Amino acid sequence: MAFAADPRKIVRVEKNNAPSAFDLIFSMVAPLTAIFGAVKLTQNDGDLAAHLRMGTTILASGHIPTRSLVSYTAGSDPLIAHAWLSEVVFALLFTAGGLPLLVVLTGIVIGLTHASIGLFLRRLGADPRWAFVAALVSLSLAATHWQTRPHMFSIVGTTLTLFLLELRPRHREVLFTLLFAVWANLHGGWLYGLMMIGAFILGELAEAAIHREKRHECIGLAKGNAICLGLAACATLLNPYGFRLHREVFSAVTSTSLSNNIIEYLSPNFHDAGQLPFLLAILLLVVLFAFSTRPPPLSWLTVILISLFFSLRSARNIALFGVSAWPLIALHAARNWPKGNRPFPVLREFARLDPNARIGTLALPIGALLLALGLNRGHVGSVILIADRFSSRSFPTVAVERAKLASLDGRVYDAWEWGGYIMYAWPSARLHVDPLKFNTVTMRSFARIDDLRPGWQSELEDWNVRTILIRSTSPLTKALKLEPRWVVWYSDSLATVFRASPNVPLAAGGG
Repeated sequence: MAFAADPRKIVRVEKNNAPSAFDLIFSMVAPLTAIFGAVKLTQNDGDLAAHLRMGTTILASGHIPTRSLVSYTAGSDPLIAHAWLSEVVFALLFTAGGLPLLVVLTGIVIGLTHASIGLFLRRLGADPRWAFVAALVSLSLAATHWQTRPHMFSIVGTTLTLFLLELRPRHREVLFTLLFAVWANLHGGWLYGLMMIGAFILGELAEAAIHREKRHECIGLAKGNAICLGLAACATLLNPYGFRLHREVFSAVTSTSLSNNIIEYLSPNFHDAGQLPFLLAILLLVVLFAFSTRPPPLSWLTVILISLFFSLRSARNIALFGVSAWPLIALHAARNWPKGNRPFPVLREFARLDPNARIGTLALPIGALLLALGLNRGHVGSVILIADRFSSRSFPTVAVERAKLASLDGRVYDAWEWGGYIMYAWPSARLHVDPLKFNTVTMRSFARIDDLRPGWQSELEDWNVRTILIRSTSPLTKALKLEPRWVVWYSDSLATVFRASPNVPLAAGGG
């Protein structure tokens, strides 16, 4: 088909087999993430290993544990395993294909999520080229927290919530109910999804109050979303804990201990290169809105502002900003950028072909090949593309193996980021830090020892710690080497294991 007379107008072609933007995004993101991002996805910290331990325990026992599996600082507290279903899924996948299958499926989920965002933008009228670029920007934002952890399901759930709110498919009440019933058992981020629905309702009511000519339409939309909100909220009660789950999630969201002590709960540090995409997105938001021909719908603006607020409060929410607020920002810019200033001459053939390109021509075979790679535990013949082991550069694999073989007894003070790996690789160890269950006492005690605050020696005595497993380069390691009551039992470039000296008895402590 020929180009239109106006060089800015593009005549679309009929159904064709050219690769769609969806396929291009998936084909780039899924394999590259799975093959080259395996360690980042699974071993950025020890949480995945902890979830695997919990998942295998649930499968073996047939019930969800009610107390921490390893902690002596929070062992008496009741355990609300808000991600129990994620942990079971991870354990099943790990049994079937080890770490490679987990990595592959994470890569596929990431690819599908951001390819779907591009498709979402295109379906709502965005230029295919802009939709493609905006989807990749979304990926750069969400990449801050795309890991093989239960939080990944909240990123997906947030994306699906946006789709249901904006696309309004048939039977969406049923879809919302099913989504939140499953989400409530996968991860506590369902609260963010409920907040998004509430933000849409507030925006629509405000729109009805401001624009009388649209009052009937906006009130109708608000009523429909209110029904969805009620159904979704009720669906979150379909979990093993009932309202206790809600108390646990609200407690985590409002906890000052978490927000002040856990890195991912801190506000973003814009001196960190990893936060640069978010900073640029904020600046781009200002520019796009400044030059748009009209303001965004108040329902969109409400979601954008609330999402921005939570992202500035906690870096872990930037990923949710990337799949909820950013697509709305991109869609508003696509619809309202001054037409005379956007001839956008590049990739005209792509813009012609994409709207009617068949979806899946690349994504399906590439997804199938990735699954085959995962099920074959990362091997292609004799070549290992994805390693099926926890990295000795990330975790104290040798130190833990030696401690386990030696059957070291007594309580273990462990580096926080290694707690999950240690509880997975050394099941009999009793640990100071269980990343799946800790409390204010755990955080205060850990910080006092790790930061060498006054009384840190007595803190170890009070908890009757017999073994310490920490980084060889940490200040605590240097301090312990000067303490006569502690002796180096094992050391390498990554980890050092200290044992309480038998010649200097420790006090019989509490805890």
